[in-house]
Amino acid sequence: MKKIIRKIPLAYLILTTFWLRLINIGYSNYQGDEIKALYRPQDGQSMLNFLLTQRKGPIQFLVTYFMSFFNHNFEHEFLLRLPFTIASIFAIYFFYKFVKIEFGQRIALYSSLFISLNGLFVAFARIVQYQSFVILFAILALYCFSLADKYNNWRIYGLYLGMFFWALSILAHYDGIFIAPFVFYLVYRWYFNNSNQIKHLIYSVIIFLILVSIFYIPFFLFISESTKEYWTERISKQSVSSTRTFMTYNPLFLIYIYAILGLMGLFKIKENFSVVLWFLFPLISLETLVGNPGTHIYTYVIPFCILMAFGLEVIQSFIQKQFFKKSQYISVFILSTIYISSFFFSHLLFIDNKQEYPWENKNFVFFNFKRQSRQSLFGFPYYRHWEKVGSYLESTKSNVYFITNEKKSITRYYIPSNFKNLELYPYDANSYEKIYVIYIRNPQSGNKKILEKEQSYWEERYQRVKTFSNHGRIVTTIYRLSGSEWEKVVKGK
Repeated sequence: MKKIIRKIPLAYLILTTFWLRLINIGYSNYQGDEIKALYRPQDGQSMLNFLLTQRKGPIQFLVTYFMSFFNHNFEHEFLLRLPFTIASIFAIYFFYKFVKIEFGQRIALYSSLFISLNGLFVAFARIVQYQSFVILFAILALYCFSLADKYNNWRIYGLYLGMFFWALSILAHYDGIFIAPFVFYLVYRWYFNNSNQIKHLIYSVIIFLILVSIFYIPFFLFISESTKEYWTERISKQSVSSTRTFMTYNPLFLIYIYAILGLMGLFKIKENFSVVLWFLFPLISLETLVGNPGTHIYTYVIPFCILMAFGLEVIQSFIQKQFFKKSQYISVFILSTIYISSFFFSHLLFIDNKQEYPWENKNFVFFNFKRQSRQSLFGFPYYRHWEKVGSYLESTKSNVYFITNEKKSITRYYIPSNFKNLELYPYDANSYEKIYVIYIRNPQSGNKKILEKEQSYWEERYQRVKTFSNHGRIVTTIYRLSGSEWEKVVKGK
């Protein structure tokens, strides 16, 4: 019986990891940057040229290219997201294995649960984006370096594999560099015990540099102006609160739990000093050099989860000393409160879609999750029937203009190219007779108006030809205008 009880926490980790990452991942339409991660070269554009003109490393595009053989037009969101979801699941598995080698089973279990339940990592696992692969390859690198240091039969293989996976992590995104403090710590430990094997360290570093340079040297030599502008904007943009970003994905009191446990973890700084260095490197880099870190804060949330696990251990030790007879019950209560509430919130925010937080308020019993209207919102439930909107326009059997309050990147994917967005193409009365106004309730763009006009303006004046609803609530409405009606709108009559 005791053996079964001891396995309950590990079973809970497995259950929550799979549940939060696999349930309903095909529900949402593609969200913003997901579309930018698709391998969609222009006519005649080579793969190399396409990869070099992107803002990020090539891994996510190679994954979507591979998936295009099974999902040619990327029309199945579930299928395309699946590799990223699987990468996220494996990342947690290897994170558990890595932390167990370095700090023991209890710290591995606690910190893995924090990673599994944290809204940021749940969101990453549910979208077509690089983060899941950055994390997977980074954790695999640390795991291999740790194996190389701890076990003789991994002494050489682990070193080479560690460098290989670290290179892949950086090729997925520059964020992969942020594990450097712990990599240097593990490699130093390896060298201290294997100084006679210095040639292998040199060779492995050379392989690492070659792998990274193959892509990034030509990437930086031929960097596009749009990428430069994007980086400049992210660095110089007005500061965006990382605390608010974190709380969007982990609402209510969760941030206070994180703060308390993280601080408590510093009481064991002699044991986790290497983790503190790992945490500080991305924290200082992003919060001092970048105006808008966005969800890149995940790079320091990962080591922070290990610090939190140490914090839980400190609290448990204190409880055991102060309440020896009842310490087990108190510890179980604290752990259950933290981990069950975290799972409950993540389920409500990412799995349940009767109300779509953060695009609208979400209420459950006495919990109130207020809608959010800031950048870096993804992975949440979002379904506006865009594929049906595209099909409806095609059913009109005519070339028409359209205009919407949603992001242009979304319409470029879901609406066939023969239908022209009026925000991108000037109106030509001789070419197109009809104009369709597609009004999205709670769009990703955050824009509630079309041509500075509320939905009530279109509803009162023009013909509504199609609506789409979620759970009885209209989320997408299409209005049809004639050319003369459109000219009156433009002229303000």
